[in-house]
Amino acid sequence: ALVNFLQEAAGANAARLGFGMDDLRAKGRTWMLSRLDLRVDSLPRDGDCVRVLTWPAGAKKLFAMRAIEMRRPDGSSLVRAVYAYLIVDIAARRPLRPESVYGHDFPGTGEKLPVLDCAFDIPAALDTSVSFAQRVRPRHLDHNGHANNAHIIDWLVDAAHVEPARELSALRVEFSAEALEGDELVATRGLPETSPFGADIAAASTVVELRRGEAKVARALVGRR
Repeated sequence: ALVNFLQEAAGANAARLGFGMDDLRAKGRTWMLSRLDLRVDSLPRDGDCVRVLTWPAGAKKLFAMRAIEMRRPDGSSLVRAVYAYLIVDIAARRPLRPESVYGHDFPGTGEKLPVLDCAFDIPAALDTSVSFAQRVRPRHLDHNGHANNAHIIDWLVDAAHVEPARELSALRVEFSAEALEGDELVATRGLPETSPFGADIAAASTVVELRRGEAKVARALVGRR
């Protein structure tokens, strides 16, 4: 629910700035989320009023970067995130450099990121085990015809569940391949070889992975406190 909320805000902002999904599709292109680094300062509760602020944060190699913050009305932080999107040529099924589409003055270049130590690397997993298998159904598909990133994140976070239950505090995700209708994905979990998160979070961190046969679909580092 949280990542859907954030992505809707990102989409609305991109549309207002003239490079939303409809604008890209008219040119035979689309946005695809490739990486994210998200930190939770405090999860919003049922009935809370929140504000989401989001802005383009420049280009980095193939990635179009986006900053997102969720705050309380008094301005205190709830969630901070950096998303890295690809601009994909639909016919060729290949990513395009943002500068080749929008020029070298891609919006937001030089903007400060809300996650100061933002990174997308995910450590190797130790002592892995299978959590569950999940088949991709029609209800999971997005406008690009593959499993929506929010469903993928649902499955990754479910696979990382720990007992006793702890609250989500940090999340890094790497999307590697499309998951199409009918695909069966196997979720595995293991302990991280190392953790970039603070000691209180690292103690309850889990590396999770979704695979379709031998193909890696997505990986995540899930931190809880």
